Amino acid sequence: MTQSNTSLVVELPAPEAADLAVRAAREGISTPELLGYHVLKSAYGYSHPLVLAFEARPKKGHEGTK
Repeated sequence: MTQSNTSLVVELPAPEAADLAVRAAREGISTPELLGYHVLKSAYGYSHPLVLAFEARPKKGHEGTK
């Protein structure tokens, strides 16, 4: 089964939008990917499969288990 994505437009205050863009850049991901994660986590919780996958991904600046 192929998963398709849909883009949605959100309106945010300029300072918060800029902050989210900076956070995404620090994580090494796109701003839409970070926003999608936050929307899914807010609407469906931590048990949503894409939220779980996002949380489990390798993170910039973090090493694996030791």
